[in-house]
Amino acid sequence: MSRLKDKVALISGAASGIGISTARRFAEEGATVIGFDLNPAGDDWQAIASQAAGSDFVTGNVTSEADAASIVEHVQKKFGRIDILVNAAGVSSYGATTDVEEDEWDRVMNINLKGSFFFAKHAARVMQEQQSGSIVHIASIEGMVGLNGQITYGTSKGAVIQMTRNMAADLAHSGIRVNCVCPGAIETPLTAILKDEGMKAIKEQMEAAHLMGRFGEAVEIANAVLFLASDEASFVTGHPLVVDGGWTAGTLLSH
Repeated sequence: MSRLKDKVALISGAASGIGISTARRFAEEGATVIGFDLNPAGDDWQAIASQAAGSDFVTGNVTSEADAASIVEHVQKKFGRIDILVNAAGVSSYGATTDVEEDEWDRVMNINLKGSFFFAKHAARVMQEQQSGSIVHIASIEGMVGLNGQITYGTSKGAVIQMTRNMAADLAHSGIRVNCVCPGAIETPLTAILKDEGMKAIKEQMEAAHLMGRFGEAVEIANAVLFLASDEASFVTGHPLVVDGGWTAGTLLSH
């Protein structure tokens, strides 16, 4: 349980879902973890702080470059380095191409794309100074395949995948690896709406789209993030790692 021993990790969107699950896994593997989120930290963060010395949680807005710069400066001053950045902050969105309003488009792009860019931009400057680091963005298979009613979310995640490649190209010479994880449907607050009775049919369709016949758990994505963040992935950069229970692999035919 020491794959991230002596590493300092910054995680955006760390109050819930994939972000908090990743924070737990990192702490279990020996990292000092700094969480960042618009929402306050829950009880889970007390356990993380007690397990991983120096771990802390800061509230702020990922869409603010000033907030991104401030938290990166805070971590660098406190620990002298940032070894890992995970961009897990994100929001979902539903609406067809002809129905999406400008405000909704901007909201999703600002959080899912621009926020990740701001954090990576400032963390990468620290990593360049130390000539090492790993950045992991949370993208989605919806950035790789088209789904009706998902124009805004899918476009934002497709952009995250391409941003990953461009960042990898920009930063490789500085010893910085940049990758992203592309989850299928995961049991998190973002998919909680599918538990409503009126959404039952859609949830069943989505479950059936996965070859494994179920939604994933947040910890299953956190384990993939852990691999990419760790030295075990030392020769991996610019890669969108698909963790989707077989959604993009194919379709099961009923007999």
